[in-house]
Amino acid sequence: MIREIRLWLRLRPILTQLQELTKMKFSVNVVIQMLALVAQGINATQDVLPPRGRFWAMVALSAVQGVTAVLAHFVNPDGTPAETSYIRK
Repeated sequence: MIREIRLWLRLRPILTQLQELTKMKFSVNVVIQMLALVAQGINATQDVLPPRGRFWAMVALSAVQGVTAVLAHFVNPDGTPAETSYIRK
């Protein structure tokens, strides 16, 4: 138990920084999604990578788009958390 507490105390500043990174504005979401969409189109139509490389590029770009969508799901367009409207003042 003490080891877990020490680990938590060491990781707490890193987790706080990650929480700040998850505050994504709508414009950042749109830029990331559009760049990944263009990269997906280039990957599908151009022979820039070998077939196996194209597959892994597709997987990586899909993962980036998925993570971006999940992070944007919990944030209002102005960057505030989605729970903001439900918090009593």
